[in-house]
Amino acid sequence: MGKVKKKCCRSKPKRCKNCPVVALRLRRLGADELTGKKLRKALERARVY
Repeated sequence: MGKVKKKCCRSKPKRCKNCPVVALRLRRLGADELTGKKLRKALERARVY
């Protein structure tokens, strides 16, 4: 993941990877310890509206 943006762009159909909302959702999912395929799945889950 790249640097987190200050404001959400709410791009559709999925939020961008650098969205602050996605970063918050990943933190809630506990993605700090995830790697590989599990991290990819968590990112996809966090990007969905």
